[in-house]
Amino acid sequence: MYSAFFDWLTKYEAVAIWLEGIALMLIFAWDRKDARDQLETTHRPFVSYSSVPRAAEEAILDVDTNATTEIYCPEAQAQIKNYGSGPAINVRYALTPTNLASTVSRPKGSLVALRQGGAFKSPIPRGLLQGNEWETVITYESLSGRKYQTKITSDNLVMTQISVTKL
Repeated sequence: MYSAFFDWLTKYEAVAIWLEGIALMLIFAWDRKDARDQLETTHRPFVSYSSVPRAAEEAILDVDTNATTEIYCPEAQAQIKNYGSGPAINVRYALTPTNLASTVSRPKGSLVALRQGGAFKSPIPRGLLQGNEWETVITYESLSGRKYQTKITSDNLVMTQISVTKL
């Protein structure tokens, strides 16, 4: 019985070596993907407006949104910040009023990079954000090339919704 099994192994030895090589290549590829995912987890960017807490009395009176932060505008310009654990590259932002019939300008722009914890005073004036509801879309990449998008809905400088998706 054992001799038949050993004869079979000897006969198909080349096939077994090829299968072993293919299996090792698949294991290597899987390991590289897993290592990339682990690196992405520790160095993932998150870009949004810089924010400050709202005055308590305003937040309490505005019970409809439950929003507790507003857009920080040093020197009357909206500031964009990377809150993530890694740098963001190819950062692009675009603002669209939620009232599409609005005639206000629709600012947009880009940055080459924004380091971890870095902030950028954008050319978006505070006065433009006041009194209007906006949807801001910020797209950016991590160092590994993964693309992300942050969508922010703001109403009169108050951030009412924030969502982040991987593109």
